[in-house]
Amino acid sequence: MVSYSLCRSRKNIMKLKIEHKGLIDYESCTTDMKQLVESQPNYHSIWVLEHNPVFTIGISEKGIKEDKKKDPPFIKTDRGGKITYHGPGQKIFYFILNLKDIPFRPTDLTKNILQKTSDTLDGYGLDNKINLEDPGIYLENKKLASVGMRIRRNYSYHGLSINFDTNLSTFNMIKPCGLDVQACNLNQYIDIGIDELTSDLIDAYKELIKVK
Repeated sequence: MVSYSLCRSRKNIMKLKIEHKGLIDYESCTTDMKQLVESQPNYHSIWVLEHNPVFTIGISEKGIKEDKKKDPPFIKTDRGGKITYHGPGQKIFYFILNLKDIPFRPTDLTKNILQKTSDTLDGYGLDNKINLEDPGIYLENKKLASVGMRIRRNYSYHGLSINFDTNLSTFNMIKPCGLDVQACNLNQYIDIGIDELTSDLIDAYKELIKVK
């Protein structure tokens, strides 16, 4: 685990932690995030991980019920957005931040995360498009990345998922983010390793979340 300094003031030095969680269950992960937001107001971290197969139902999704007995399970969550799929081969970045300490307005968090992700893809020579209405990034009209955040009492949690080599057939069971669109994997377009992608995105997000 690597830590990077975030200066809140001369007397109070904050730390931005980059924490690699590996493959982790969705419900236990969200429980841990909520507990951190409640109990550690000076905690700033980006969690990097993958989830076991799961469909998550955001607060904007009205037509789908929770069903934990299905395979994969359908689980309600408090993030923004509608329904989406998470599973192995999809890299996830959760932003657990005290938004009072970041150098931009909390309302710009989603937009700025998407822009940094898009800039990274531009660096690979990929023509990608940002959609802010249904937050995500598209390649050739196929959805590559999704963002769903939760802001509570000036703290953020949840974040961005980007498909690398995940099981795309699972998306056929739903309308990703409520849209009639296909999903895609990054490795369909460029020859890059998932570790290199992860490192490049972490560098981009560190640049975004910096000293005021």
